[in-house]
Amino acid sequence: MRGTLLLVLLFCLSSTSAQVADQDLQSRGQTKSDIWDELRALRDMVVEQKVELRNTKADLQIQKDKVAGLEKENTVMNFRLTATENKMTAMTVVLEATKTEQQLQKKNLEEAERLISDQIRRLDESIKSWESKENVLASVVIGQGEELVTLVSRVITSEKEVQEQKKEVTGLREELDISKTEQQSIRTKLDEMERTIAGFHPVVTDTPKLAFSAGLTISGKIGPFNTETPLIYRRVFTNIGGAYDASTGIFTAPVKGAYYFRFTAFNNSDREWMAVNLYHNSQRILHNSEFSHGHTTIANALILQLEQGSVVSLHLAVNTGLYDDSSTLNTFSGFLLFPL
Repeated sequence: MRGTLLLVLLFCLSSTSAQVADQDLQSRGQTKSDIWDELRALRDMVVEQKVELRNTKADLQIQKDKVAGLEKENTVMNFRLTATENKMTAMTVVLEATKTEQQLQKKNLEEAERLISDQIRRLDESIKSWESKENVLASVVIGQGEELVTLVSRVITSEKEVQEQKKEVTGLREELDISKTEQQSIRTKLDEMERTIAGFHPVVTDTPKLAFSAGLTISGKIGPFNTETPLIYRRVFTNIGGAYDASTGIFTAPVKGAYYFRFTAFNNSDREWMAVNLYHNSQRILHNSEFSHGHTTIANALILQLEQGSVVSLHLAVNTGLYDDSSTLNTFSGFLLFPL
C-alpha cells in the first residue's frame, strides 16, 4: 500500500518537474542530476517499504502458526478434560458401590452380633440349668449316707471331665473322626467309673444282677420332630436281668433300689439344637441341651431311687436332632447299685 502511494507521488513530481522545466528552467536552477537523485531516494524508500512488508508478512505467519499451535493445545486440553471427567464419573460410581457394600457389611456384622448374643444367652441358660441339676442331684444323694456321698462326689468329678471334653470338641470343631475318638475316651472313663462304683459295695448273694447298655441306631439322622419323641435304643450290647426293653426303649425296675443311669448324645449338624430329656415314670428328671456347631457331644449321669415297677426312659426334645451310626455315638446305660 505504501509502495503504491510512493509511485503515485513520484509520477506527480515527475509531471510537475517537466512542466516547471519547460516554463522556467532557468529560474529554478534545477538540473537533471538533482531530479535523478530525488528519484533514487524515492526508489530506496520503496525498497525499504517492500522489505518491511515482507517482514510484516513473516511476523503475521509466525503469529498464525502460534495460534494454530495454541488451538491444537486447546484441543488436547479439552480431550484431557473430557477423560478426567469420565474418570471422575467412574470413581463416583465405584464410591457409591463401595458405600453400598459397606452398608451391607454393617448389616451382616449387626446380624452376627445378634446371633452371638443369642448364643451367649443360651449358654448362660444351659449353665444355670446345669447348676440347678447339680443341686437336685446333691439333695437326692444327701439321704444315702456318707458312703453314697463319696460315690456321688466321684460321679460329679467324672461328669466335669465329660463336660470339659464337650467344650473342647465344640471349641475346636474338629473332624468327625477326632470327635468319635474323644467320645470313645469319655465312654471308657465312664466305664472305669462304673467299675469303681461297683467296687464300693460287697457282693451279696441274694442281690439281683441288673445292668444294661444300648446304642441308638445306625441309620444316621434322627429328628427334628414337632413333638417330644421317645428314644428307642435298639442296639443292645448288654441286658443282664432283662430289665431293659429294646422295643420301647424303657427300663423297668424289677426291685426297689438305688440305680445308676448315664447317657451320651451326639449331633453333627451345623446350627441345630440337640436336647435329651430323662424321665422317671411320667416326671422329667433331667434335661440336657446344646446348640450344635458340627460334631457336638453331650453326656450326663445320675442316681435314682426306684420303686419296684418304676420306669426310666429318654426322650428327644421338640424341634431338636441327633445323629448316630455304627460308631455308637448315642448310648443309654444303667445298673442296680444296691437294693433297698
